[in-house]
Amino acid sequence: MARKSKTEPEPYGGVQPKKVPEKSIDGKPTIYTYATCPFSLKVKSLLKSRGIDFSNVEVDPMKKTELKWSDWTKVPVFVDADGTHVNDSNDILHYIDETNGGKFPRKGVDSKQDEWMDFSNDILGKSIVAVIYKNYRTSLHALDYVTKVDKFGLRDRIVNKWLGAIIMRMVGKSRAKMFDEPPRENLTTQLNSMSGAIEEDFFGGESPNGADFANYGILRSMQGLNGFDIVENHDIIWPWYGRMQLLSDV
Repeated sequence: MARKSKTEPEPYGGVQPKKVPEKSIDGKPTIYTYATCPFSLKVKSLLKSRGIDFSNVEVDPMKKTELKWSDWTKVPVFVDADGTHVNDSNDILHYIDETNGGKFPRKGVDSKQDEWMDFSNDILGKSIVAVIYKNYRTSLHALDYVTKVDKFGLRDRIVNKWLGAIIMRMVGKSRAKMFDEPPRENLTTQLNSMSGAIEEDFFGGESPNGADFANYGILRSMQGLNGFDIVENHDIIWPWYGRMQLLSDV
C-alpha cells in the first residue's frame, strides 16, 4: 500500500465511500478479525443472534497482511455481501442491525443506548485490560491463550507470548492508572454501574439493543482469563451474560 500523503484524510469509522465486493468471501458478509478480540466478539455475537451466515477472515496479528487493502488497520473490519465496507465495532453493530431488521435504535436516537455503547469502548474495555494484565503472571497466562487461539505462527507465538506479556503488563498498568480504584475493585464498580442500566432482561428491556451486544463482546473476551470470576459472581451481570451467551452462541 502506498504511503499516505500529508493531505490524505485519516481513516474513520462507519460506512466507507467505496465498496470492496472482492473482499467479501464466498459472497457472504465477512468479518476481518482476531479470534480473541473483544471488539470483534461484539460483531460476531450480533451476527450469530440474527442467524446471519458469515465468513470469518483471521488476520495475522503481526503482519496484518489480510488488511493491506484497508486504511483502517484495526479489527474488526466488516464487508457486506455487496461489498459495503464498514469500520469500527459499534458502527458495524448499527450497520448490521439497520440492514437486518432494525431491532434497536440508530446512533443519536436513544441517548441511553449511545452512552452504554460508548461505555463498552471507553470504560469497560479498558477496565478488563487492567484486570487481565494485572501482573506478569496473569499477562503470561493471557498471552499463552491468545497466541494459541489467534493466527500466530510457531515462532511468533513463542516470541509474542513472552515479549507480549511484558508489553501487555505495561499496558495493563497504564489502564489501571485511568481509574481511582485498583483493577478488580474498579471492574466490580463498572459492573455495578452496568447493572443499574439493565432494564428487565437487557439494556434494551425485553430484547437486547446495541448496548447489550457491545458490552457482552467485551466481557466475552475475558472468559477463561484472570478476573472473569468477578463477572461470574455478580448477581445481575452474570445472569444477563448467560442470556446473551444463549442468544448469540459466542
